[in-house]
Amino acid sequence: MGIKYQVNRDFFKIWSSPMAYVLGFIAADGSLEDASYLRGKYLRICSSDREILEKIKIAMDSAHTIATLKPKEICMYGKKYISKEKYMLRIGSHEIYNDLVKLGITLRKSKTIDLPKVPLDYAKDFFRGYLDGDGCINIYEKKRRLSVTFTSGSELFLRQLTGAISISVGIRAHNVFSNNRAFQIKYSTREAVPLLKYIYSDVANELYLNRKHRTFLDFVRLYPKWKEYYGVVPKWLRELSAKQLFTG
Repeated sequence: MGIKYQVNRDFFKIWSSPMAYVLGFIAADGSLEDASYLRGKYLRICSSDREILEKIKIAMDSAHTIATLKPKEICMYGKKYISKEKYMLRIGSHEIYNDLVKLGITLRKSKTIDLPKVPLDYAKDFFRGYLDGDGCINIYEKKRRLSVTFTSGSELFLRQLTGAISISVGIRAHNVFSNNRAFQIKYSTREAVPLLKYIYSDVANELYLNRKHRTFLDFVRLYPKWKEYYGVVPKWLRELSAKQLFTG
């Protein structure tokens, strides 16, 4: 057994905004490792943004080191690429590992993951975590458009995700499409704006990726007419539908 570092081993036992955010990020950019030869079980969270791993460390009360993963050559579809430098937070804990399995995070989850049963109060945090892990926000200035894209290796997960977003935010569910390497759902301006207002509303902690949040703020600054746009579905109906979805 290796050195035991401080971490909140009960972090995934009780729902909270930080827990839901980190769970969403793990669903996108995390993995579990069962190192039986070391009698260890590990959570690994990777990102090209060290900033967000530092925030997750604080949220989980972790003393673990963030490792730097140097760029390497990869071959994809017959072409060679140099990967970006990435960072990894690796936490060894049987308890955290087992709690994540109960929540639906499993070994080799990328193509088989299901949407966890997230309580309504924490849905926006989960969506924000997943967006920061495996999503993007883009501004197209020539067309004055904003887009939000979610990516996954699991088509089923994205179908569940777009359904949950539809009911929570009050926007239509989208078709899942393949881009040859993975599956995606994409929202354009009229739906992207209320979606981002929802996931960034009343953020009491610092758990969000600054560059993505800043992109949304830049869009609202460039095109102020969208500042007060909230969509067309009444809040009471969104909340009723979302409660039915997340609690069954």
